[in-house]
Amino acid sequence: MKKRKFYLLLYVVLTLVCSACEGWLTVEPETAITGEKLYTTNEGVKEGLNGLYLNMRGLYYPEGRLGGASVLESMACTHTFAEGTPGYRWAGHYYNDLSGDSDIAMIFVGLYNIITNANSLILGTETNKNKLKDEVYNIGRGEALAIRALVHLDLIRLFGPVPSNVDMSEKYLPYVRVNDIKDYEYNTFEEYMTYLLADLDEAEALLEKSDIVVTGTFEETEVSSASWSFRKNHINYYGVLGLQARARLWKGEVEGALRYARLVKEAKNGDGTAKVRLMTPDDNTTEGLWNNKTTDLTCYSEHLCGVKCDNYDYTQGTAWLARNVSILNYSDTFFEDLFAGNAEDMRYQWFWAYYYNRFGTSGYYCRKYLNFYNSSTSQKNFPIVRLAEMYLIIAENAPLEEANIIYEEYCKARNLTYVPLTESDREERILLEFIREFTGEGQNFYTYKRYNTKNMLFGVRECTEEQYQLPLPESELLNDK
Repeated sequence: MKKRKFYLLLYVVLTLVCSACEGWLTVEPETAITGEKLYTTNEGVKEGLNGLYLNMRGLYYPEGRLGGASVLESMACTHTFAEGTPGYRWAGHYYNDLSGDSDIAMIFVGLYNIITNANSLILGTETNKNKLKDEVYNIGRGEALAIRALVHLDLIRLFGPVPSNVDMSEKYLPYVRVNDIKDYEYNTFEEYMTYLLADLDEAEALLEKSDIVVTGTFEETEVSSASWSFRKNHINYYGVLGLQARARLWKGEVEGALRYARLVKEAKNGDGTAKVRLMTPDDNTTEGLWNNKTTDLTCYSEHLCGVKCDNYDYTQGTAWLARNVSILNYSDTFFEDLFAGNAEDMRYQWFWAYYYNRFGTSGYYCRKYLNFYNSSTSQKNFPIVRLAEMYLIIAENAPLEEANIIYEEYCKARNLTYVPLTESDREERILLEFIREFTGEGQNFYTYKRYNTKNMLFGVRECTEEQYQLPLPESELLNDK
């Protein structure tokens, strides 16, 4: 029999970016620095928070394992691969056939590494609360709690069960709230999600007190001179509300998910304008679409929160995110089937392009991150939560009359002909909208898993619950003695 144990390397040198300069700050282990150095000052907390986002960028990135072009997109079958390749094995969910478990281990350790550093900041702010400004304490601690919850949610969505079929007695993963050199106790799904929602509740309460976007606008933070600048690049107050909706839906708390999705959708500035809004066909021009100078294809107007990726260069990226390549991953059939031949769909028109080169290779590639490179108009923000997700949560779960009001708004924004949802067809139709909307953002595997979909669009084989649960890294499975 094998026993699962969790080992987290605390004594790791973490590099944090210093907000006051372009140099790097090498930070000592958590136990040596939290109470004594970094988090004793307001600037130290801000530097630690910046470093935490830099840490996240290793995974939440257009080319990252949890980003737009790697493992998660393969697992959602939004890439096509030749049989026998690593990509094919990911798409087929043949996890045991992968060469070693390096990607699985990198995801697992990488996520818990982010949690370790979030815990350092959470402890540091509490230890030094009397030395910090209230707003620094509230925002620094609030964001760190939100990040800890976000990362734990992705862990349970990857390594945990299909949420509609949880073994309530099984202990799936540890929810790590305090860094320790001892083994961590694994938690049941209920325990785990209770801790996660408690983190989001505290983050929500703290950020509501001090986040400047609560009383001001996101646009006012889009300058480096703002006291807390570029709030969409952080897990801000409205990002936390979006995460509340996502997490509660995963746990099966439909009414809670609806409550938070509605709060986000109805959030208004002082002048009555929306805090965030859906991108529409009026936002872009045909000229901007092709010169990559005036079009923001990540739908920045509807970002609730994200991770700044200002150094991303799509020309160095993988085939499906780059234009100047000889092999592309999408066939004509894929593209036409995905959008059911609806060429008027805004996403059909803007998020994709057809490429043909002199070697005779042709196909579609994803354009979402093209203007991250050498573009003064793009905010270069990798989206963690977008407003579109809130619309789809409401359309999927609200009473049908409300769902159709929301869905009609959504269709208008996406240049779709509105056809009312019915109780018999809305689950299937909303699932397809999730897939069309979030391809390239690392979310579609989770959507398929939540629906417990047997046959993914363009899937390699039928999915059972086994295919939806990543195996723990071998280092986590130790023989009992």
